[in-house]
Amino acid sequence: MKRFVSTAVVIGVIVFGLIPVLCSAAEYPTKPITLINPMAPGGTLDLQGRAFAAAAEKYLGQPIVVTNKVGATGMVGGSAVASAPPDGYTLLVASVNITNAVEWENANGRKPPFTRHDFAPIAAFTMSPTLVIVPADSPYKTLNDFIADAKSKPGKFAFCSGGLYGMSHLPIEIFAKATGLKFRHVPFAGGGPCLTAVIGKHVEFAFQYPPTTLPLVKGGKLKVLAVAGNKRLKAIPDVPTTKELGIDAEYYGWVGLMAPKNTPAPILAKLRDVAQKVVNDKAFVDPIEKPGDEVQYLNHEELAKWMDKESKIIYAVDVELAKDAPKK
Repeated sequence: MKRFVSTAVVIGVIVFGLIPVLCSAAEYPTKPITLINPMAPGGTLDLQGRAFAAAAEKYLGQPIVVTNKVGATGMVGGSAVASAPPDGYTLLVASVNITNAVEWENANGRKPPFTRHDFAPIAAFTMSPTLVIVPADSPYKTLNDFIADAKSKPGKFAFCSGGLYGMSHLPIEIFAKATGLKFRHVPFAGGGPCLTAVIGKHVEFAFQYPPTTLPLVKGGKLKVLAVAGNKRLKAIPDVPTTKELGIDAEYYGWVGLMAPKNTPAPILAKLRDVAQKVVNDKAFVDPIEKPGDEVQYLNHEELAKWMDKESKIIYAVDVELAKDAPKK
């Protein structure tokens, strides 16, 4: 009898302890949500994060405040969300940069401050391929022209990126490996300065993304030689893909939403439902697609599988890069 009473008490404690959590999840959200962007203002993550926040507020009934926590290729902002209370009130504008930063640490034998398993994926909004860009008056009319000249001048061509081992550096390393080419790297603190360097002919080329690149193409300042993906973009239908050209150099700068792991299932379900609504909402779609990007939705399971796949690819590239990186 005593054992029965004791067991009943334990069950009661567990059940009553869960009631506030379940009630809180059912009422979520009851206050503003903080959406952390781990990269600099004005970039692709900022554009898409703010577009998501503006569209999602009407579905959630609460303000969503976008906050930039910049540093260490996304590690600072990522760490802030990974260590936040798992209550749905601190979310991350996530991207491939999270994978890049984590796998760079792994490739160097260092323990990263978090991994992808410290987050609960909600959804991806876009899967943007990188664009191979050169100055508008570049003599290269096709990517094959560029490759032929680069092969005749190994190590002479310079490219820029928005930072070491980030989402505009890694795709060029993948491209270089696929083509057997050698390039010089000029890293900048962001994609904007890199684009300026290409326009000013301080470097021969770069790999950048549709939202920031295509307006400059339309303005006659840049030329796109290829799309580093498996399908052409609607905004530039005449530009071929690397896949069409027989080059295995696909790289996608996905952007999406994540919560800390252990966020209650009802809260995640609500956020995932809202994300699916947002990607079909004109208020979100227009700011993404008018500059030339394309909305592409992945649910949480698809995003998790994608990250598993890309982690292996990026880790393999980083291991090779780590061999030549300066040792501290």
